[in-house]
Amino acid sequence: MQEDPNTENHTRHLLMDEEDWQIAFEPYEGNPSAALSLGFKLAILRAYLDAQTIKCRHAIKALDLALEVLFPFTSFHATSFALFIRLTEGKMEFDEEQMLNALGIKF
Repeated sequence: MQEDPNTENHTRHLLMDEEDWQIAFEPYEGNPSAALSLGFKLAILRAYLDAQTIKCRHAIKALDLALEVLFPFTSFHATSFALFIRLTEGKMEFDEEQMLNALGIKF
């Protein structure tokens, strides 16, 4: 029987690594609003996967890495990764929003 590298290893998990995400996010360089919008979408997807009874840990881990790699493409790179995560998850406090507005970060 012919060997097929695409079907032979059923247990191998194909996760995107940091370099893959970097390449995928290159179009967002210089467009922090679009990067932030993508961050919201990734966070929503991650929250959905995390809420499932049977969790796909590999996908959740890949999305966590994606958010880390996407972070420098947003205007948040000048402030805080933790604030970026709280904003994308909808958990930002009012005073934090005011502070970001004062810093000129648009969201």
